[in-house]
Amino acid sequence: MSAADQALTGWLAKARLVVMLARGAKWSERWIETGFTHRGTNLPKRIELRITLAHHLVVFLALQPDFGVPFAGVTATRGRPIYERMVHTRDALELAMTACTTSKRQRDAAERVLRHMMRQVIVALGSAISSADSRWLAFGLKQAAARSTRARRLERHCFPAAPANPIPLATESHCDRQQTAAA
Repeated sequence: MSAADQALTGWLAKARLVVMLARGAKWSERWIETGFTHRGTNLPKRIELRITLAHHLVVFLALQPDFGVPFAGVTATRGRPIYERMVHTRDALELAMTACTTSKRQRDAAERVLRHMMRQVIVALGSAISSADSRWLAFGLKQAAARSTRARRLERHCFPAAPANPIPLATESHCDRQQTAAA
């Protein structure tokens, strides 16, 4: 991408000098048909704007080949492959970025599933073996006594202790109790 951008920027700089010779050193409305539409003669800093400028300049030089300077390489024939290389390189970069983003999202989703499954295994082990049991190490984990407070909180959340006293079911409504008390 960098090499293609350098080639494009170099060609645009030479083309800008050719336009200055043909249309005057200062920007005017006569520059618009060449692609310099932003009231300045400087090359754009953003890559998309440089690509757009190159497209306009190639079209301008193709329609008016008399303005081209073959010995400097400022012709539509010379500018078109430089412009197209930059467009193809930009498109390839966008595809690669999209593929990387997709891969990262898939990896992150798989990691979340794996972490969730590992938490379930740790919680299940915590209810099956004692905290002093050396089998924790066989699973590649720290012994339960040495685990973090967060892991113990997670165990309590997933397997809460049974309530101490059962909650009685209400068979009478509040109104029935009031009527019985009044009688």
